[in-house]
Amino acid sequence: MSRSSHESQGVDPMPPADAEAIKLAAVQAFTEWARRLPVPPPTPTDFIRSVEPKARRACRLYSTITERQVVWKEGATQGSPPVTGVRRQADGVDPWAETHASLRESSLSVLACMPCGGQGTVSCPNCGGKEHVACSNCGGSRKAYGYASNGSRRLMNCRSCGAKGLVQCPSCRSGRVFCSTCQGRGRQQRWLEFVESVRFDFLVMLEDEELRRLVWTKGDMEKDAKLVGEISANSVLTREKVAPHLPEDWLQEHWGKTQVGLKPRERVTSQSFQIFEAPAARVSYAIADAPPTTIEFEGQRMLAPPLSADQQFAARARKVRAARAILLALAVGVPLLYLLRGAYFWNASLVALSAFLGASAILAEHFVRDGTLGRKTKARTWGIGAAVSALLAGIMAVTSEPSLDDAQRHIKEGRLDDAHMELLALGGPKAPKLQQAWADLHLAHALRARRVDEVVKDALMLKPGTRARATVDQHLQSLTRQHVLDALGRKDAASASTVLSSARPVLELGFAKDIGELTARIHDTEHEACTTDACRWKTVAAALRAEPTPSREQRLGQVRSTLVGQLTPAPRPKAATLEWVQHLHKTTALAIELGDTPSDVKLGEQARQAAEWAREEKERIPLIGAERAVAIALLHLTAGSTPNILTKTTASISLSCALKDGRCVGAYLVGADKDGRVLNNSKRSGATKELLSRVLGHPVELPSAPPSRGGKSPTQSTWKDGRVTLLARWNGSHLVELRVGEVKP
Repeated sequence: MSRSSHESQGVDPMPPADAEAIKLAAVQAFTEWARRLPVPPPTPTDFIRSVEPKARRACRLYSTITERQVVWKEGATQGSPPVTGVRRQADGVDPWAETHASLRESSLSVLACMPCGGQGTVSCPNCGGKEHVACSNCGGSRKAYGYASNGSRRLMNCRSCGAKGLVQCPSCRSGRVFCSTCQGRGRQQRWLEFVESVRFDFLVMLEDEELRRLVWTKGDMEKDAKLVGEISANSVLTREKVAPHLPEDWLQEHWGKTQVGLKPRERVTSQSFQIFEAPAARVSYAIADAPPTTIEFEGQRMLAPPLSADQQFAARARKVRAARAILLALAVGVPLLYLLRGAYFWNASLVALSAFLGASAILAEHFVRDGTLGRKTKARTWGIGAAVSALLAGIMAVTSEPSLDDAQRHIKEGRLDDAHMELLALGGPKAPKLQQAWADLHLAHALRARRVDEVVKDALMLKPGTRARATVDQHLQSLTRQHVLDALGRKDAASASTVLSSARPVLELGFAKDIGELTARIHDTEHEACTTDACRWKTVAAALRAEPTPSREQRLGQVRSTLVGQLTPAPRPKAATLEWVQHLHKTTALAIELGDTPSDVKLGEQARQAAEWAREEKERIPLIGAERAVAIALLHLTAGSTPNILTKTTASISLSCALKDGRCVGAYLVGADKDGRVLNNSKRSGATKELLSRVLGHPVELPSAPPSRGGKSPTQSTWKDGRVTLLARWNGSHLVELRVGEVKP
């Protein structure tokens, strides 16, 4: 803001306040303020009781404060004037008693130049006063590469310095240069100058302490107040200069606040005193017959008080919110409870009930909103609508409740799903009043069902010994026989067994004979599909246990005789080794299949002995010398990465079998884990011993570590097992590799 130098502007007389405009602005500001309140009224102006416009005065003082510091300045002289010495001291200067020119003239002093001591020259910084510097061509070494007369490039005497290593300094003469401070004159002048810094002081004076809470009093007052006068001066404003423009009582109260605190060497160089007037309005409002609440709006923008200044609308908002929460809980909670009660209530009646409850909640909320504002006529209308909606919701709630009579009627008319939902809504099967209805429902459903498992579920829900349970059991027996015989007619014994298993828990007491007969027929059908003697023996034995007959006993004896013959150990014939190994495998498989049948103890024991005999016979067949097919059959080996290698890997040992002309001529054993190759530790010694015994065809022990020789432990040892050579590799006492026969892995 621009200010005049010495002129004072008179204070413009305050024009008459436009009370109607202030009132209109206050009413609009009140409306905007009320709409920011929680649950605001639809028309806030309806609750205004009075608007009182008024004006307030505020003053603002700008002060420009300058500080002067006295400092020394220095520079070169013109010519070589005589030395005068220091003419004045800085601490003896009054900064506001002299001008810049007078201070310079009185303090100008001529002194001998300090850097050169008054001589005008100083030692050369390039050569240090020695007049010579190192040659840049040879670096002071007096030798540099150059071209000889024959054109060859070689190291020779430096031509730039004449092989001296030094050249004349180009920056000085006789090691001296002119002093840069005094320009070679040997003199230096010094004088005192003022250095000024400016700061500004800002002060607001208010006639009403309430104005201090407004933002506009701290900065841009023009936004909310009118500037009605300004007095300026290029010095400190006096009370006499301001007195014609302000009331005497105001000056008595506030003028003492205009004094500005100054630091040493500071002075007020200008001041501007501004006078503002701001409009204000007091608005009183009340709800119905409540005592009025008064709030105040300040400034041309009608700045509103904080929302916390309100009490009446806040109290109303709490009531409306509480009512709204209760109504929302009812409108949502009641339908949710019906949904949780079961699928019976998931129908159009629940939709209608929810709609009536929602409408009732909305109308009741309008009733509370208008009732808390004192609008009795509107509130009465909303209340009647809410009551009607609540009544209709109650009627829907009553009519949607389940009924035992309806459930029984559904059963008689064959609507079993509807009856089931009705009974579930009334209570479970254990409810004393509903047991007969549930029994009727299960009876009707069982007699209608065509699947055995569905009839079983209904039968298990009925109490044994009752007439309904007996009727369902008889129906289940007929249905089960029909399904089982149909499945057996299709040779589908698995389906027949599934059907009979589902019906067995219900029929095994009252229809045990029928269950046994159907079970035996199922096993007879399974017997017809068997391809092995073990399967035939199992099915015949199961059919005989279910329903004993002479024909089944005869058939079981024939099959058992055949099995006993197959399990009886026989001497090895002069057949090929492969055929003998395959016979042993078949014997083992038959023994394993019969071993899980405890019904015939003698046959089971014979199967166990046959399995042991087959194992011992296979262990007597050595892997070394066996044909490829025999080796694969003995140990279930798989072909290796090359055609002449067979490999078998267990959890800890890897066995490789080398083939030559179709026979195994050597074997190689090593740890299967790269991080653990030791074969004779507690983890691998058992598996190593077993595999080595099978390779040789008889039990053997693992070799012991060879004794040390000359303080060194041997890394390998060899021995023979019959005609087979074995080689062991050692790492100290650890067996890390076994080679049997001719093998080069």
